[in-house]
Amino acid sequence: MDSDDSSLAEGHSQPSPEPPAVGILAPRAETAAEARRSIRRWVLGMVGFVVASAVVGGLLLKVPYVALVPGAARDTEPLLAVEGITEYPSDGELLYTTVRLRQRPNLWEYIWLRMDADAEVVPEENILGDRTPEENREFNLELMNSSKQVAVAVALEQLGYDAVRTDAVVIQALIAGEPADGILEPGDSVLSIDGRPTLSTEDLVTVLGEYRPGEEVELLVERFTTQETSTYSIVLGEHPDKPGGAFLGVQPADRLDFSNDFDFVVDIDSGSVGGPSAGLAFTLAVLDQLTEGELTGGTRVAVTGTINAAGQVGPVGGVRQKTAAVRDLGIGVFLVPKGIGPDEIEMLRDKAGDDLEIIPVATVEEALVALDSLGGDVGAVDEFAAANRGDR
Repeated sequence: MDSDDSSLAEGHSQPSPEPPAVGILAPRAETAAEARRSIRRWVLGMVGFVVASAVVGGLLLKVPYVALVPGAARDTEPLLAVEGITEYPSDGELLYTTVRLRQRPNLWEYIWLRMDADAEVVPEENILGDRTPEENREFNLELMNSSKQVAVAVALEQLGYDAVRTDAVVIQALIAGEPADGILEPGDSVLSIDGRPTLSTEDLVTVLGEYRPGEEVELLVERFTTQETSTYSIVLGEHPDKPGGAFLGVQPADRLDFSNDFDFVVDIDSGSVGGPSAGLAFTLAVLDQLTEGELTGGTRVAVTGTINAAGQVGPVGGVRQKTAAVRDLGIGVFLVPKGIGPDEIEMLRDKAGDDLEIIPVATVEEALVALDSLGGDVGAVDEFAAANRGDR
């Protein structure tokens, strides 16, 4: 039988059908424009990554500097508490000034603060010395407490009371590399030298004047940090300004012992503010509060400067930042320490502009003269003192 089936019977196979074609395209070459776009995207991505890393890194990186920036000017009258004696509230204001410290700013803050005309950036050790931030804060709070005591006492002396005597020499600062450096600490009180009492800085100078460089002395010292008394041996150096003269290497000040033998109390609540620079402001505030009339003439007067037992006004730090704060608050007068020097005073006047008068003073008396020129009733202070002395 002639059919296709016979071929199958004889073992012949039929050819397999061809598989269907699959559509695979050859890769297309990237055009030059597309290549440039790819490179641009890659470069922009890398730049963005670097910028983001720099921004984050700058925010996280703290630099060992402290920035002094304008703080505030605050009225002193609400801080005074007077009991047992008549007080006279004022319409005007005596304001003490402050500086804010920004410790360890990040890198970007540091760069920004460097460009700020009202800020000053200094190395951290210039502010802290060898103290920790917490120790520095405690130290400044103690300085404020001492400053308030001195301010009240000086004001009472100005009003005719016997309010102050000295009982030791307190170390305000140490001169690096000199004999006392590394042995004494700021705030320590020198009670005697070789058994001879040092009740004042004058005593200290007199006693040291009897020694020569290279001689060893024993100091009886009351530690500021512990209030404990210890003896320290120190070999004296040579005074840099007096060849052949003995030198301890400290900046001394009288430690004051205040009389509490009064039938009234004057207290100042400074809160958490530290440092001694409100001394003059507090002195004037007590005088204003305890006498009739307006010591400021009814205006707002900002004040900065330390005060000592003799009524002398000492220089302070951050005066430029304080001037900026006073200027921005629209206050018309700012009493500053004359001791900061004529160049600094001229710079303050430039910063103050035309609407803020800068008046440098060296003593409480000079501050009262300045207030008198502004229309303040300074005569009330003299009248109070004269009457008070007449009673004794």
